[in-house]
Amino acid sequence: MLKPLLPISALIFLALTQSCSQANSHGNDYTVEVPAARPKTAAELRAELLQREQSAPQEYLQVQGTHHRNFINQLVLEGDITNQATLARFKDPVLSVTWYSQTQTELGTQQYPIYELVRPQGTTHYKLKTAAPNEVATVSIGIAGATAID
Repeated sequence: MLKPLLPISALIFLALTQSCSQANSHGNDYTVEVPAARPKTAAELRAELLQREQSAPQEYLQVQGTHHRNFINQLVLEGDITNQATLARFKDPVLSVTWYSQTQTELGTQQYPIYELVRPQGTTHYKLKTAAPNEVATVSIGIAGATAID
């Protein structure tokens, strides 16, 4: 009774294998055309660049300056803030000032907002009179942040 079933099941298996292999071979004959990504317009590229620059003011604003004591023993910080961004404008940059002693011990840090506008590829001058500790030998000045303008 098992002998007649064996050839029939073998034929069914071969038929299924043949039909599956034909289905796979026909699957490669069809190609789906994917539409090419359209190039971005100049306005879209400018908008992307503006957004990237506005999101990271510390990367685009550079600060340099000097310090000295005036006649009434105030520590005067004076220098320039330069905007390296191509499109982004920033207002109210915040300077982070750290004071160090002669032994490079950190004496303190304070933040000072500069209420000015810094245009793209532009420079803004600042001058601050601070009540720094008397032991200050060196000063480190950086940009803590700024507000982007649309």
